[in-house]
Amino acid sequence: MTRIIIPTGLIIAGVALFILFTNPHFQNVQTLSAQNASYDDALNKAQQLHALRDQLLATQASFSDDDLTKLSHVLPDNVDNIRLIIDINNIASRHNLTLSDVQLGDTSGASGQNSSLAVGPSGSAIGTVEVGFSVSASYSDFLAFEEDLEHSLRIIDVDQISFTTGPGDLNLYKFEIRTYWLH
Repeated sequence: MTRIIIPTGLIIAGVALFILFTNPHFQNVQTLSAQNASYDDALNKAQQLHALRDQLLATQASFSDDDLTKLSHVLPDNVDNIRLIIDINNIASRHNLTLSDVQLGDTSGASGQNSSLAVGPSGSAIGTVEVGFSVSASYSDFLAFEEDLEHSLRIIDVDQISFTTGPGDLNLYKFEIRTYWLH
């Protein structure tokens, strides 16, 4: 009888030891192993990002300061409405023109739409700013101003141009433009 009781007792003790001690520790080891794998994956991704950052910094360092300044004028990293208006006014002053009726934001006057001047998470990496202004000029000065505006470094889309004739050869040209910036 002892031949049956001792082995049966040892089997029951082994099963109890497995259920009470070994299995919980084994499950804990499995959890820690999965957590360790996720940390290793995050570490590998961080090393890849560091390598990519170093590569991009090396590429940026290869650009001249003049090129970086030009790039910041093409697509600035902030909304600088004052600088935009000053730049447009400088272009106009080359042709002896002055800006008037400057409007920022939604130049159509429609309410209920989100203003493009609002800063916040929009899901897009590029924001837009609408600007409206008027200039009084002759047709030849208007064409020269428009050409200089076209060749400026800042990306500008002319959404609308309207004009009213005035005395002599002076006309009032009303512009609605859109420009872009990085969020």
